[in-house]
Amino acid sequence: MATHLTSLGLDAAEVIRHVPTSMTLSLVDGVLFLQDRQQPKTRVTVDFVQGSLAYRASGHVGGEHLIKACQIKSIQRPHILDATCGMGKDSFLLASSGFQVTACEQHPLVHALLTDGLRRLQQAGGEAFELQLMSAEKQMQQPGFDVIYLDPMFPARSKSAKVKKDMQLFQHIHQQQDDNAVDLLNMALQADCQRVVIKRPPKAPLLVNRKPTFQISGKSCRFDAYQLL
Repeated sequence: MATHLTSLGLDAAEVIRHVPTSMTLSLVDGVLFLQDRQQPKTRVTVDFVQGSLAYRASGHVGGEHLIKACQIKSIQRPHILDATCGMGKDSFLLASSGFQVTACEQHPLVHALLTDGLRRLQQAGGEAFELQLMSAEKQMQQPGFDVIYLDPMFPARSKSAKVKKDMQLFQHIHQQQDDNAVDLLNMALQADCQRVVIKRPPKAPLLVNRKPTFQISGKSCRFDAYQLL
């Protein structure tokens, strides 16, 4: 395990230190995954090569609400900061649609899973997005982004059965982190960029007392876009 993490350019000891006692970090057939000790069938891994996400990215990605919310017509290849990367699904879709994507994730364990997934994507001939082990607050202070995208973790649902087990595991990793969505949005709105887009539950209220320039709504989420320039 340590050898594999080191080969990914990671601090193996730091990654392993962040594995919760209720979970195990394993490497099987070159794939890094996190596993629940009580429910071994529940696993978290990052896979950009196979599965539903890869199939989705191979289709008409330009029609996705996410892409429409972030696209700036006057810029051929916008540089977007995914400041709350999570498991990297939105970063991958944005990169697959032609965006130049910089994603940041501050949790070393999640960052390790993402790095492993990106390594396998590159080995398969895919184009990986740039990944930084950094807090969103620090990354947003950097210049050069056309769009800042925020996907703060949605509040826990009342019916937990609706949440996929792998997402429950992911949420458990982040359970000690503060809900700082309002602070992140306020900081993004002060950043040097043309647009800020935040992903919200479909019927959720606005996070700040500022009306979005436009909204794009779907069944599972809503994108609030703030045009700054």
